[in-house]
Amino acid sequence: MIKVLIAEDSPSIAAIMRDLLKRDPEIDIVGWAKSGREAVSMRNTLEPDVITMDLNMPLMGGLEAIRTISTTRPVPILVVSSLIENRDSELAFEALRCGALDIMGKPSGVGPGAFTRIGEELKFRIKAVSRIHPMRRYSRSPVPDAAKRNPHTPRKLRQPLVVIGASTGGPPALAKILGDLPRYLPVPIAVVQHIATGFVAGLRQWLERQSTLPVHVASDEVPLQSGHVYLAPDDRHLEVASGRILTLNSGAPRGGHRPSVDRLMESAAHVYGPDVLGVLLTGMGRDGAAGLKSIRDAGGRTIVQDEATSLVFGMPREAILNDAAEIVSPLDKIAGEIVEAVQPTVEA
Repeated sequence: MIKVLIAEDSPSIAAIMRDLLKRDPEIDIVGWAKSGREAVSMRNTLEPDVITMDLNMPLMGGLEAIRTISTTRPVPILVVSSLIENRDSELAFEALRCGALDIMGKPSGVGPGAFTRIGEELKFRIKAVSRIHPMRRYSRSPVPDAAKRNPHTPRKLRQPLVVIGASTGGPPALAKILGDLPRYLPVPIAVVQHIATGFVAGLRQWLERQSTLPVHVASDEVPLQSGHVYLAPDDRHLEVASGRILTLNSGAPRGGHRPSVDRLMESAAHVYGPDVLGVLLTGMGRDGAAGLKSIRDAGGRTIVQDEATSLVFGMPREAILNDAAEIVSPLDKIAGEIVEAVQPTVEA
């Protein structure tokens, strides 16, 4: 059974959620917190497996509650809030930055019918986050060791492309890397981030505010431009084609994913060969392990985020086991590794 604590200040909505979820034999509702402060306290006494967290609550708001829980004794948190029903809202990504594992909008209606429409998605997301064991968040990322690297002096890439893959925990990790990169970066960056449908446009806006680099949702047949970041759109594979352009397609999901990190990285290795730098960040599953290996086999450079700074170490671990990782690096060193690979000195 998955023990769920509902943090929701509206009694009627909390009752609807409780009635909806208790119909699932795998879910046990163990409590209802009417404020962020109560959510923190009940986390300690009830020991839930998952907390569904509203953001607009009295005494202690949802963001502060998420931050407190994530920096003390973490519990998987699924944000369910009307404040992110407009999926361009930055609050969704601030919640992820604070430590929430997943986000979904609350329906605008307050009747049972409104929630019934999202009932299956709500149950699915609760079950998904329950399988994740988040690590404690710190105000400063722990950096236990320097990046592990090949002992040989790394060569510079000539006409490089950076490709990045991420899943659970990826948005804040991407924000950290892009925010640490210099304004004049002589390389394009293509990104596949697994995220709920409809949130890519909001992710683009939020990431652009964290960085000096322009961020785009990729379109089909767009030439790659240095210093620009391209995000895979909803439900389309993002690939690199001859002529160094980005293409989109609706091919079958790979490993359950569309967009697929493997598809992006393998296409980049095919077109750019040894001039690709692949980066694999926090995430659940194994998407990206095969793609990163294709980059390394083509003579390119590869980096994976280390366990200490990954929210979920699944994807990086699979890449390491696949002998795809040249460098295993803490999050706050990855931007420096990228800069070192693409040019000797950069103006900040």
